[in-house]
Amino acid sequence: MGNYEVFIRLCERINCPRSYVGLVLSELLRLGVVEVLSNGAVEFMGIKLLGKGQNSFVFKCRVDGEYYACKIRRFDSSRPNLINEGNYLRLANSVNVGPRLIGYASDVLIMELINGVPIQKYVITSSPTELKAVLKDLLWQCRRLDSIGLAHNELSRPQDHVIISGGKAFIIDFESASLNNRVSNVAQILNALVLGRGFIQDRVRAVIGVNLNFDELRSAIRRYKNTRSDDDFMQIMRLLGLE
Repeated sequence: MGNYEVFIRLCERINCPRSYVGLVLSELLRLGVVEVLSNGAVEFMGIKLLGKGQNSFVFKCRVDGEYYACKIRRFDSSRPNLINEGNYLRLANSVNVGPRLIGYASDVLIMELINGVPIQKYVITSSPTELKAVLKDLLWQCRRLDSIGLAHNELSRPQDHVIISGGKAFIIDFESASLNNRVSNVAQILNALVLGRGFIQDRVRAVIGVNLNFDELRSAIRRYKNTRSDDDFMQIMRLLGLE
């Protein structure tokens, strides 16, 4: 049996049903988790977590000698399980996007632990050269997701879903993802980071530093959304000075 005391303690504090606790413990054991730790930037009920959402808690955990992020579905979650998310993360991994998937079951998902900063913070603290490299990396990742028809569906709020670590962008949290050819990840991220209004967008536009023609960019994005072609994607990258 692993050391799951931290998870059990949290469950006692929020009155999780006993059947749910038993189920999660057996999945942790089956997935090879030897320890669940109280370690992270989010404090909840006296326990430190890597993250907390309406549907899950994310703990730091240990499998063999390595540390990972361990997402555990909340008993009061509106989502029936984490199977879809596991499948979509595996699909994203197939085009080199997202934290590396280690394993998953109905209520537990284990993935690579990304220590980094949210993109909003990175935009403010990075040098123009660093920021350009990250934007280029991020747009290509979105392009690869588009090419397999996998919509993340939350990239209009990149502050919660894009982390920068070691000069590389990581798109995280595929909880709301779907196979949907109508939604473009490239378009969502550009609307959020370049076309939107606000301090962050101003900084991104200043760093891109080209004389951005918004009408031209918008029509290039519209065209790309329809065709999903390499040519139309490269046209967007040219307009942004990121090709």
